[in-house]
Amino acid sequence: MFRSQRRSALRIVGTTQNGALNLRYSGQPLVNVRGPITGIIYKFSPAQPVQPVDVRDGRILLASQLFRQSL
Repeated sequence: MFRSQRRSALRIVGTTQNGALNLRYSGQPLVNVRGPITGIIYKFSPAQPVQPVDVRDGRILLASQLFRQSL
């Protein structure tokens, strides 16, 4: 698969322009989550329940029941 095809495929699954997934946290109202791959700390709150998450972290976080993809 060519690089441009991979980029297009990522956009199709709901990534932002910078290659992040928008995830919504459905657990406790305020939480800090460390990305399992990148180590980045993502902060979810009632004021900002949707956060852009690195695709590598997002794929793993989506496997839990606490996150869902937001468009």
